[in-house]
Amino acid sequence: MDSTPPPRPAPATDPRTRHRHGRWTFRCEAEEISEIALDGVELLASARPALRDAQWETIPPQVTAESWADGADGADGADGTDGTDGTDWTDAVDGADGGGAGGEGADSAGPTGARDVLTRTLEVRYDGAAGAARATSTLTVGETELRLRLVLTAEDEVITNRAGLTAMLPREMAGHDAVLTTVDGHHRDVRLPRQIAPWQPLFGIRSLALSPSGVRARLELTGDEFEMEDQRNWTDASFKIYSRPLERPFPYRIPAGTEVVQELVLTALDAPADPVGIAAAAPGTDLRPLLEAAAEVPLPGIGIGATTAHGAALTAPQPGLEALDHLVVEVSDRFPLEPVLESARAEAGAEELPVDLRISGAGDVDVAGILDRAEEAGLVVVRAAVFDEAAHVTTPELWERLLGAVAGRGIEPVAGSRSHFTELNRQIAVIPQAEHLTFPSTPQMHMRETWHVARSLAALGDVLASARELRPESRLLLGPVTLRPRVNAVATDPGLVDRADASGYGAHLTPGSVDPRQHTPWAGAWAAAVIAEAAAGGAESVSLMEMAGPRGVVAPAADPGAEGMIAAAPGAEGLSPAGRVIARLAPQRGRPVRVLRGPGGPGTAVLALEDLVLLANAGLEDWAVRGPQGEELVVAPGTVHELG
Repeated sequence: MDSTPPPRPAPATDPRTRHRHGRWTFRCEAEEISEIALDGVELLASARPALRDAQWETIPPQVTAESWADGADGADGADGTDGTDGTDWTDAVDGADGGGAGGEGADSAGPTGARDVLTRTLEVRYDGAAGAARATSTLTVGETELRLRLVLTAEDEVITNRAGLTAMLPREMAGHDAVLTTVDGHHRDVRLPRQIAPWQPLFGIRSLALSPSGVRARLELTGDEFEMEDQRNWTDASFKIYSRPLERPFPYRIPAGTEVVQELVLTALDAPADPVGIAAAAPGTDLRPLLEAAAEVPLPGIGIGATTAHGAALTAPQPGLEALDHLVVEVSDRFPLEPVLESARAEAGAEELPVDLRISGAGDVDVAGILDRAEEAGLVVVRAAVFDEAAHVTTPELWERLLGAVAGRGIEPVAGSRSHFTELNRQIAVIPQAEHLTFPSTPQMHMRETWHVARSLAALGDVLASARELRPESRLLLGPVTLRPRVNAVATDPGLVDRADASGYGAHLTPGSVDPRQHTPWAGAWAAAVIAEAAAGGAESVSLMEMAGPRGVVAPAADPGAEGMIAAAPGAEGLSPAGRVIARLAPQRGRPVRVLRGPGGPGTAVLALEDLVLLANAGLEDWAVRGPQGEELVVAPGTVHELG
């Protein structure tokens, strides 16, 4: 339960260190190696070990030691930081980014950083619900080969759903050809899917021959049998390769003292065509020609979720949010309705904000009775959806109940998923045809780092495009879209879902549902970029976050500061940065807008109306821009800039 205030927010900076060794570039943060590129072409978005518990929760590693060594002269880096700010590539050895004593990394070997072998050794501990374990991951980088080796040792018996290495191909490889070598030695030409694959596109992976942008390389994985998931199902911007196969039983036990040994190897298959160097900084984005080429689309209606923390729920309308399209209210037949409906009535306010009611329950849930009680509480329900609490989607049986319940009430019935796009994608054959189709989204089903979240915005565009392929005639209602998951759809313990107590209900009692960045300017930039994706993807409406509380858009008493925030309307100063973005855009519902998705890199977006232009940067790099009128400006990370 997240009843305490969110942790102090982190600044919108990139904590990863950057490294170059010969033809290879990559970044490091704790156990993760990211943005692994050969000759400037990214081959892996991420490579890291992972330990999951029986509820699929990731056990966070505790870094205990980190060292760097160069094979040519034996120079070692210290277990700390070299004081660099991560803005420039570092030849050969950069200081470690872990939490050890301060120190300096080894010096560069020369202008190209080419040394025989660069080695990074990282030792971590895992302590959590899965049990206790320790692990050593060793990264070695040579001229033509990058290798990551994991040795994980169970100190106690470990009960886990997954323990081992994961490798993530970037989403930009969608539609690319590769050659698969299976564990039994067969070779097969494959193509990574463009439309999001509901189930694993590849099984029995021993190696993949890749050739993005003409750079040929082989990825090989040993130590277990690996398969691939299309992580865009969960709005992650990657194709994840992992072990062990999901067809095997889980959770499973690793006896105390047992070692899990796995290895990942990337091998360059060609010599570089040109000398390797560091790419020059990208020039600023000239918005005028991009906006002139962009088609106009209607801005979707913008809604907000009802507050799920009872003590934080508003008791009066919030100034600045009068133009919201709707309030999403989620109920379940597993918990009392009265506190939820009374709280929602107060937040809907005297303006009678329309309510989008989402009902979860068993197959015999009393949909009509719930609608009766919502109306008795004074809610103006305009749309209603119902989901099976186990399958997380609208089943044919529940759809018939819903149609019967809304008849004669003037309520539009909605079908879809309450957890992720994944469930919609996998069960689309059983979800009834409906005029309105809904599904939620969160960028942090698997990864928490800000750079992952920024990248996931492009994956949200893929999700919307795939939804349109599945149901081209349906009107898309995107949401709730929240920074953290509101439902643990993969929990093996049903008691973790659809709970309520005196403090709150639903998302409030979902472990890990509070993001420390929720009330920061960065969250405002993320919200603006989400709205841009929703508009570009043709969504009729998008629902974001909650009204108040730790997941809300009302600023807490300790405001993080106004830097990077767009101006609030008079009386609406109590809104968080995300709330101010929503308040600024909600009144524009249905107006034509030109949208630019990622024009300055991951996490950037432009929303351009006739009399308003918003520039959002949810990434971690400064974004140089030339505005529509020729003005030069820099949009800092985690900010929204408004042009009149």
